[in-house]
Amino acid sequence: MNLAVEMSQISKRYGDVQALDSVSLRVEKGTIHALVGENGAGKTTLMKALYGAMSADSGSVSINGEPVTLKTSREAIAKGIGMVSQHYGIIGELTNLENLILGAENGSILTPVQNQQRAQDLAERMGFQFDWNAESSTLSPAGGQKLEILKLLWRNSQIMILDEPTAMLSPQDSDALYASLKQLAQQGTTIIVVTHRLPEVFEHCKRVTVVRGGRHIADHEVTEVSANQLAEEIVGGSVIERPTPVSNSQPTDSLEVRDLEVKGDKGQIAVKSISFALKKGQLVGIAGVDGNGQRELFHAIIGHAKPLSGILTVEGSDWTQTSIADRIIAGLRVIPEDRHHEGVIEDWSLFENASLGLQRLPEFSDISAGQQELGPTMAEKFSTKHGGLNQPMSSLSGGNQQRFVAGRALQVAPNLILAFQPARGLDLNSTTKVYQEIRRRCDEGATAIIVSFDLDELLDFCDRILVMNHGEMFEPKPEEARDRAAIGRLMVGAG
Repeated sequence: MNLAVEMSQISKRYGDVQALDSVSLRVEKGTIHALVGENGAGKTTLMKALYGAMSADSGSVSINGEPVTLKTSREAIAKGIGMVSQHYGIIGELTNLENLILGAENGSILTPVQNQQRAQDLAERMGFQFDWNAESSTLSPAGGQKLEILKLLWRNSQIMILDEPTAMLSPQDSDALYASLKQLAQQGTTIIVVTHRLPEVFEHCKRVTVVRGGRHIADHEVTEVSANQLAEEIVGGSVIERPTPVSNSQPTDSLEVRDLEVKGDKGQIAVKSISFALKKGQLVGIAGVDGNGQRELFHAIIGHAKPLSGILTVEGSDWTQTSIADRIIAGLRVIPEDRHHEGVIEDWSLFENASLGLQRLPEFSDISAGQQELGPTMAEKFSTKHGGLNQPMSSLSGGNQQRFVAGRALQVAPNLILAFQPARGLDLNSTTKVYQEIRRRCDEGATAIIVSFDLDELLDFCDRILVMNHGEMFEPKPEEARDRAAIGRLMVGAG
């Protein structure tokens, strides 16, 4: 095997946490290699060691058979290694050309004509199209991902690390991205993809490496392993089967939205006169590429954002001008997108966080008693790992904070459940458990709206899927209600 990357016995400790424990990785040149594992398994830490963004405590790295010591990203780039993280390094106020060459300028005097010609040649080589003079703020998530890949080519990267490259892309954009990556691999580029999407592993990658708890678990040729075996290796045991979504909706209307318009944080109309109605008992997913109005719709239903026009009605009651506190009293429960800013106070204990936002409910008429009674139940619902409920929320890992926030939202008489990326940071089994509890609450008469950028997750768990694109709401035809490709077309406005 002609190896482009060989990492041997890589270890890294942060305080009391052993992030990597003698992890090894071997990647064949000119292939797409998947690195999989739960959140916190050590995938990104391992890739940072390869990219020089983190110094390992021990272990060795060889590139194309040559032992190297990579103390900085600059040294890694010089060795032909490039990395695109989950959060793009694109500055929206700069042009696409300026972002492309930023940090890799060819001298103190820039040559715009020559730079633009090289940029165009690289784009055409990949089948990409860019307006090089346009601000990068105008790029879609797919466009931003493509520009990041061109940045690596601009730096002559022969080893590319892509961390969750399709997390914000539609199925069509994901397929197009992998088509470009396969073209690069055929030309000799080595690509390491960090991903949690197992269908992509089986469809596009040659080999896969599994890490769990900071340790190397397995290596496989993709053609020689099953999806079930890979999932069990990721979680370290049996995987809870995901049941086929079955709606138990009732004839009674729950939420009705009519002609709703909501302004975005940049002053644009982010939600454009949308209308839809949900029945009690429905578990409804809202699909769409990030930034198409989902966040503003979510905040309008919560009450954070005041609509410019339109009506929100819940079980016959007009919520358009109702306060957030009254909505919570009426049964609104939220799993927020950003738990740190919207879901917890990290300096407070788990007991104190148990009543956060719910303090006006009868269950918390005596705050202390309510916290003591319900706090343990909230923590136990999704097996939150903690050192005691009197410990600060900051003592929990991100995944355990998410478990606690989800447990709190689903514990006290939910009537309308709003969940934005509810499985963020959770493993496969915890994800299933959260959705099972949402489904149980819907079976009892609640209605749930789930916003997720993972279409497969919505297809797995929701009984109805709506799509947002450029602030408008669409619903697939009945015969295409579970059709991944058809829903994907609606996500990019090609339905």
